[in-house]
Amino acid sequence: MTTGYKDDDLVYVDPEKKAVVSLVEFDKDGNAKQLEMKFTEKANNGKEGEKPVKKRGGRKRYYPWGTYKTMKKIYRIEGKEKEAENYKTLDKALSLALEEPYWD
Repeated sequence: MTTGYKDDDLVYVDPEKKAVVSLVEFDKDGNAKQLEMKFTEKANNGKEGEKPVKKRGGRKRYYPWGTYKTMKKIYRIEGKEKEAENYKTLDKALSLALEEPYWD
């Protein structure tokens, strides 16, 4: 999957959608501008006669930003699966522990 972003580009990321929103903008002092998240009303799972659920927004939330390379790893933007860890079942681990004192 190819995107138009280089690894060194600073980008805003939407964690819920796992997508890049835009490039980071800077103000005249050279500080990064905060980009406020936009909330949409959610439907009630197809139930009729009920109003859409509105999120109560007591405080403002902003999109996280960083280099594209870092955000790609943290939020799994390109759809990479989580690295599988090498776990053994309890029965297998007990049998290995009884046979050999040190095992991988």
